[in-house]
Amino acid sequence: MDSLQNIVDSVYCQNGYIADNHDFLALNSGNYVLFAYDIRPYATDTIVPNGSQDQNIQGLTIQELDNDHNVLFEWSSFDHFYLSNYPGILNSLGNNTFDFLHCNAIEIDEDGNFLISNRTLSEITKINRITGEIIWRFGGEQSDFIFTNDYPFSKQHCIKSLDSNRYLLYDNGNLSDLYTGGIQRSRAVEYKLNLTDFTATKLWEYVHPDSLFTPSIGSVQRLENGNTLINFGNNQLINRGSVITEVNTNNEIVFELELENGQNVYCANKANWNFDNGTLDLNEMAGPINAGKPIIYPNPSHSIFHINIEALKDVKVNIQILSSNGRVMYDFDYNHTKHIEVQHHFSPGSYIVKCTNDLGTSYTNFVVIP
Repeated sequence: MDSLQNIVDSVYCQNGYIADNHDFLALNSGNYVLFAYDIRPYATDTIVPNGSQDQNIQGLTIQELDNDHNVLFEWSSFDHFYLSNYPGILNSLGNNTFDFLHCNAIEIDEDGNFLISNRTLSEITKINRITGEIIWRFGGEQSDFIFTNDYPFSKQHCIKSLDSNRYLLYDNGNLSDLYTGGIQRSRAVEYKLNLTDFTATKLWEYVHPDSLFTPSIGSVQRLENGNTLINFGNNQLINRGSVITEVNTNNEIVFELELENGQNVYCANKANWNFDNGTLDLNEMAGPINAGKPIIYPNPSHSIFHINIEALKDVKVNIQILSSNGRVMYDFDYNHTKHIEVQHHFSPGSYIVKCTNDLGTSYTNFVVIP
């Protein structure tokens, strides 16, 4: 959608795959990047004694589409990931579908190749965007890199490429207590990868003052001013909602938002919103209002509603109806009128009626239902 919530495009995986909702990229080139889970039968008894002849294994398919939705690139994890290379997870096979490639984020690295986050494997994988070959693996049992000053991340989310082989991720830290000897804790962490000696150096981390541990979901974003936005997503174990925290380069909290218990945010990003010239100035709403509020009925409404402006003293009145993002949907002047009937074809949602006369401005909310 654009900033006025008009649908620009609807994008689907091709070749029979169903796009997964964890992540999606709409590139400046007009291309799209999606991924889908791919479940196939697998004889796991060939790997472990307690395996099954007809186990289902979940793999991953990545697709890049052009702006006409033609497939430019398709990649399958079954060509590059093998269960036998990850013995540490085989005791979790069970009897149902095994979530082997649980991809929860995809990113384009500075050199144009793909980065994916594999939660089950605690691995960040870099994939050649042309050949599909694995360039390197970071974290987990098959890591190409050795941590020089940090313990390994685990069950991570949200990989972000910065520059000069620096990477930012949200470490859920499900195994953190095994490495630190303390409690489980989640964090945002930044690494520098050395592609000569294949070492990983921690450059920065942030742990919330409440030592929050989120066993699932979460995200991190480096902002243009150097601050970092961290979304501690799943705090249900301690009966709290998501905690979204912005810290500066000194790890001082400059903004924090906490949702109510039970409300979880998968990913949070800070962005500049550019609306059209009809944007409502919120400072107006904060100013003195002297015009008296009109009465709107029925509220909610379908296709017709009425505005009673008898309280506006029989003077010339300008009525504007604005969408929730400030777009002017209706604008008309009325002279010495007490009642207005408005027939409309507004989409369902919340709207604002702005009434202006010589005495001032008033605002009233109303809702359109299907």
